[in-house]
Amino acid sequence: MPVTCQLRILLARLNLERARRGQPAVSLRRLARESGVSLSTIVALNADHSQRVDFATLDRLLAYFSHSLDVSVDDLLVWQPGDESSVEAA
Repeated sequence: MPVTCQLRILLARLNLERARRGQPAVSLRRLARESGVSLSTIVALNADHSQRVDFATLDRLLAYFSHSLDVSVDDLLVWQPGDESSVEAA
């Protein structure tokens, strides 16, 4: 899939920053609770198994991470050009 979710990387960056401050790590369950995104959605995005993402979900996640990190949509979603034959088939 040419668009991938980098939630795992953002969460690692957040937890690294929190460790530097002497704060406990943020788990997927805590991220879900504090961001307002369902745990099942967080797990799917973390494993990069999601086929689509709502704008509201993106907004909640970026708002959550922006409290501690300088983030944008480019940090959460990454487009990697794929095979052109897959575009023609669509």
